[in-house]
Amino acid sequence: MTTTTMDLARLRESLETANNDESLFQSIVNAPFEQRVAAAFLFLGIVVFLQVNKTDGTIDRIALSDTELAKNTTDVSVVPFARIRVPLAQPENIIAQAIRTGKPQDTTDWKYLFEPALTPEQARINQASAGIAYSAVYPLKSRDGGALIFSYFQYEHGVTKDHHAFMMAYTKLVDERLQVQA
Repeated sequence: MTTTTMDLARLRESLETANNDESLFQSIVNAPFEQRVAAAFLFLGIVVFLQVNKTDGTIDRIALSDTELAKNTTDVSVVPFARIRVPLAQPENIIAQAIRTGKPQDTTDWKYLFEPALTPEQARINQASAGIAYSAVYPLKSRDGGALIFSYFQYEHGVTKDHHAFMMAYTKLVDERLQVQA
């Protein structure tokens, strides 16, 4: 393991300890932060787990990492975390785009993560309060679909192949674990 990569075996072990959906969902967003040095070297600040709600046609926020940066954004958000829902058909929202296309998306502006649930100004206030410079959305295939959002307090030009390798590998681990737990 280099200083900028996560130990995937440890991540897998963390996910395997969950014995129900609620504990699995929290483990998904918190497991990377158990490796504090690697998370710090990656400048990882927040992980969000989202799932498609087929009944409502929305993307629902299911779990948020237990980090100071995540707390900062929930403290200022005008809409509580669990009530932020995005229509799967929303064309400008990059979460919806990632899920629909099956391809990762990224942004330096949170308006693309929150529209239409928040105004661009409200989304940017959330982003600023968390100190996040760059976020990437990686789609999940298991269950009814969903995504992971990885948010970094690192500017886009500093995001390397190590970051993308971690996000791709971790998303695959999460997908596999969600299939087993279903």
